[in-house]
Amino acid sequence: MRIVIPTADFPPIRGGISTVTLQLARELARLGHEVIVVAPFFQDMTDSDSEEPYGIIRYRGYQMGWLRVLPMFCAAYRCIRHSDVIIAINVSSGGIIGWISRFIWKKPYVVAAYAYEFLKFRKNQVIKRILLSIYNHSIRIIAISRFTRDQLIRFGVHPEQIAVILPGASISPILSQDFIRSVQERLLLTNSRIILAVGRFVMRKGHRVLIQAMPRILEKCPKAQLVLVGDGPELDFCVKLARQLGVRDHVLFTGILSDDEVAALYQLCEVFALPTSAEDDGQVEGFGLVFAEASAYGKPVIAGRSGGVEDAVIHGETGIVVEPDNPEAVAETILRVFDDPEWAKCLGEKGRERVLRELNWQVFATRLLEEIEQAP
Repeated sequence: MRIVIPTADFPPIRGGISTVTLQLARELARLGHEVIVVAPFFQDMTDSDSEEPYGIIRYRGYQMGWLRVLPMFCAAYRCIRHSDVIIAINVSSGGIIGWISRFIWKKPYVVAAYAYEFLKFRKNQVIKRILLSIYNHSIRIIAISRFTRDQLIRFGVHPEQIAVILPGASISPILSQDFIRSVQERLLLTNSRIILAVGRFVMRKGHRVLIQAMPRILEKCPKAQLVLVGDGPELDFCVKLARQLGVRDHVLFTGILSDDEVAALYQLCEVFALPTSAEDDGQVEGFGLVFAEASAYGKPVIAGRSGGVEDAVIHGETGIVVEPDNPEAVAETILRVFDDPEWAKCLGEKGRERVLRELNWQVFATRLLEEIEQAP
């Protein structure tokens, strides 16, 4: 099958949607399909692009907002004309390409759906009608959680158009003990009991709540170290908050790390925690890829009850889902993980089993292809 994936979210851009694009393209190519990704242009990407098992066409104009669809279409139209299907990673860019291609060349397209990308337009009737037209003219909409499916229906999408396919994680890489030890020593984490969080510093991710939980955690566990990987608009506030609460020496802000360095931290940590919540403007976790990634390493997970998180973390089985904005509950749950290593190990093992069984990119890609083949 000849597949075109037009997208505004692709490395070196970071984020969950970018990860979905990258891993889906790799898996589709591995399954023997001819895949072309049409992605934003950035300098110095030629070598890394050439290492991927599929074609990549880069277009300029990423900073143009919605108007980026014009250079995206110009870069994509030749391969679209010879394609069998278009996979739109985001409704507001690839979805428009798919919608146009359906009317010009009668090309079928599917649209991936998360949550925020359409929820933020609930009250804008003009854009809402455009998005509904894109959704309802697709052959299938791939919702990444039951929450996303339910929100799509409330938004006005035909239920029969929607298939829920949970994304997941790659199987954890094997790193040398020397490399892991070097990361541990460089970050001054030797003899620390590590609580890890990986994610962009935005309000809904719950970094503030984790920091607010640290005084209580340190009362019972003085060796606890909160390691926060990422950057974003909330970072400066979180650094100041850690100082105000007197826990700055026990909160490590690493910034952006390499994939191998993050993998080393996953292996070093005792628990992964990110008490996610929702914001009034519609920002919410559609699923929470980092929870599946932590499970892939066999780590117990603590997540906030938000959006589709309960599809990523099975409460009491692969992790614990707590009410968001509750530092006390987060602290007590982390301390329980520290105090009961057998229970923590059980949560982690069941999480890893679930990743191997269903929350992985091979299953995601295979199910997506089934939906394409079964679509009318």
